[in-house]
Formats: sequence, C-alpha cells, structure tokens
Amino acid sequence: MDEKFTSFLNDIPVSLHGFVLELDESLIKKGCKREIKTAKSGFVTSYLSAKTGKTLLNYVFRKTGVKMRIYAANVASYDVLLNEFPDKMKKEIVKAGECKKLTGGNCSPTCPAGYTFTMDGVEYKKCRSTAFFHDLNEESSHYIWKLIEAEVLA
Repeated sequence: MDEKFTSFLNDIPVSLHGFVLELDESLIKKGCKREIKTAKSGFVTSYLSAKTGKTLLNYVFRKTGVKMRIYAANVASYDVLLNEFPDKMKKEIVKAGECKKLTGGNCSPTCPAGYTFTMDGVEYKKCRSTAFFHDLNEESSHYIWKLIEAEVLA
C-alpha cells in the first residue's frame, strides 16, 4: 500500500476497512485506476473506469462521516437492483436533485446530464452528482458494492 492510500484508509472508520480494502482490490483487478487527491476535508479518493476512463466513484469526507458518490451512467440497464435498497438509501435517491438538462432546464455546459431510471415503479431523472451520493456505513456498504459491480459490468 502506498502512503497516500494508507493515510486515506486511516480516515475511514475501522469497521469499514474490510469493505474499502476489498472494493479497492476488486476494482484494481478489473483494471480501474485509483486516484487520491488532498482536499480541505481529507482525501478525495476516486476510481476511474477501465472501459471509459471516466470517474466511477469518489469517497467524500464530511463532518457527518464518509460518503460515496457513484457515477452510475448505465443505471437504466440494471435499475431493478435499486428496488432492493433499504428505505433510507431510497429516500436519499428520491431527495437528490432533479437533472436540469433532462427536465428541460439549464445546467453547466460541461455537464454530461444525469440519469433516467426507474425505482419501485417510478421514473426519476436525477442529477449525476447527487443521485447516488450515500453515507458509507455497514448497512449501505453491501448495496453500494452491488451498485458499483453492476456499473463495472454494464
């Protein structure tokens, strides 16, 4: 393990070290690239897709704890998976901002647009930055892993 990754891992709650290490190993084996940058609230650790070179996920540190932002560009092809999520995670998705581009509004010209998907029979058009931005904890980690695996395989 390199020094930056060790420092990043030290900022993760000990109860989640196993998840973070296993996910790191799995993504690296699948050809994803890990990037770690220093930010004012800790480290921003990202994984880039082996297929596209685009960001697949970020770990983000907040005062309330560690969060993960998953860029699920292909979510429409595996959105049935979202129906299994616990209510708390579903509420986070529902609460996420609507995608301005997909709903006829204006957003940054560099924004590639958000995601259209169905969860529990309802269609959503959500912003890519907030749609899958979840607290990382023992309950959510299982579902986050499933979402990431589905995106890598899509």
